[in-house]
Amino acid sequence: MSESVLDKITTIDAIDCRYLTNLMRKAGFNDATVVAFSRELAGGKSHGGGDIHRFKLTYSDPQLSYAPDSIILKESREVSSQALDPAFARREADCYQNDLFEDIKENLYIPKTYGLMIRPDLGQYWLWMEDLGEKAFDIDWTPEALAKMIRDISELHRTWWGREDELKKMPFLRHRAQAMYDGLWVDRIAKNCQSIEGHPYANQISKVFTAKRREILKKLSRAQDLIYPKLEALPQTLLHHDIWPPNLGRYSGKTVLIDWSYVGQGTPGADLSQTAALLFQMWDPNLDDEALLQALWTGLRVDSGLPVEYERIVAGYELAFCLRPAHALAGPVLGSILSGKSGMVGDSGLEGKLASAEAILQRIEKGIQRLD
Repeated sequence: MSESVLDKITTIDAIDCRYLTNLMRKAGFNDATVVAFSRELAGGKSHGGGDIHRFKLTYSDPQLSYAPDSIILKESREVSSQALDPAFARREADCYQNDLFEDIKENLYIPKTYGLMIRPDLGQYWLWMEDLGEKAFDIDWTPEALAKMIRDISELHRTWWGREDELKKMPFLRHRAQAMYDGLWVDRIAKNCQSIEGHPYANQISKVFTAKRREILKKLSRAQDLIYPKLEALPQTLLHHDIWPPNLGRYSGKTVLIDWSYVGQGTPGADLSQTAALLFQMWDPNLDDEALLQALWTGLRVDSGLPVEYERIVAGYELAFCLRPAHALAGPVLGSILSGKSGMVGDSGLEGKLASAEAILQRIEKGIQRLD
């Protein structure tokens, strides 16, 4: 099968043994001939707007031990929620095509790809990827395990430290990636803040979402241009921008990091802000974020000797809470509290949800102080 024929297959159901044989041979498995395969959904929906499939392969030569028994196909498509980011759907494929991860191999493991299909005319992008297995993402989550992963992930920042000129030549990277919701939820945030008054649980909600804090959140929904000059004055490198448990694993003694749809330039502490905000919200509002900041700084300073000051890591962390975490908190999170979804309002769930919001709001207030 020629490469041109390979590129013409654009539906999952059209994939056959000839296609998979050609794919594996292009990936360097020159003697591989796929004679049978099975397909199953794996890992639920990808954040790129498509499905994730696992293909289990049978070869004509059962002794062909060096070829993979299974591979992952990750689909990515245009999604309405990312309408303000036209490069979103293809960004991960572009990262692999431009070898962004080539020099990352010490503590951080990024699954390799066997092939890419980039079809802007169809708004469709396929990544044929290494299958690490479900066990790689079955993590016993503890604060210590998370801190170890954050330290490992600093390898990404170290690798691209001081290479700003190279990053600027990659137009597919997200510009100002921490403000991924800029302009998207302005009206929704204003409506949510207004809807607290008169709500059946207004007293409880208002103790956390005070009138002063509501005004701050509404201001931040439009204030990214006030925050970014401060962030951009801090040390810059390459950030993942979506580090949280579903995107983390362990494989071959290293931390696995997947899903590069939001990758872009930024300051290291900013990468941790979204991680912490999600953990406050979903895991523990009393999470020791100081330990995570120390882990990040240790990975940068101790493991590689970069001349980065701890205070500058903290500054990026606190300022970035004024962007993506603030937008998410005042948008969907507050909206879910007001609507009572998932049993949050009127039962014990409300208290926990508000405790998480309080933790995030306290960090937002520290970021606001840095703007003054």
